Amino acid sequence: MIALIEEITRLQLRSLRLIFGVIVALVVLLVASSWWLGGSGAAGTVWVAAILGGLAAILLGVLLPWQRKRMMDVERVRHADENLLQRWGLPPDVDLHLGRPAVYLTRYTAGCVLSWGLSAAVALYGLVARMLGAGALVSGLFFAAATFSLLLLPPDGKKLRFRLAQLLSNKP
Repeated sequence: MIALIEEITRLQLRSLRLIFGVIVALVVLLVASSWWLGGSGAAGTVWVAAILGGLAAILLGVLLPWQRKRMMDVERVRHADENLLQRWGLPPDVDLHLGRPAVYLTRYTAGCVLSWGLSAAVALYGLVARMLGAGALVSGLFFAAATFSLLLLPPDGKKLRFRLAQLLSNKP
């Protein structure tokens, strides 16, 4: 791999690991807040749990996989024309051989951060459900789903480097 791309990748992965750690800490803080605050005993908690559960299912089951596929698909970047690459952030004077990996790295970073944000939103739903009177089991399910999805989505340097090497070599 080109030394410049490798150095940028190394620095980007370090930043991604830091962001990932902050998101995991946020989820832990939400769990602790839920435990500390407890439920309010408000009426209508079944509807609250159902609505928030439906939103969480849409986020984790539909939106998260869809956005990861769109943002982290190396073939989309490989087959993109120069105009599309520029819409994705490529400066006009950059060679496409170096530009495609740079654009892919940007899209990979954005895809990771969006995925983690969606997972953290599910944990936030757990806190909201708990504050609105849902039981510990219901909010615990939200926290478990958020934690599980975060554990499945850490930044993966090996896959990222492989995909960048694919783009640089122009092999499928």
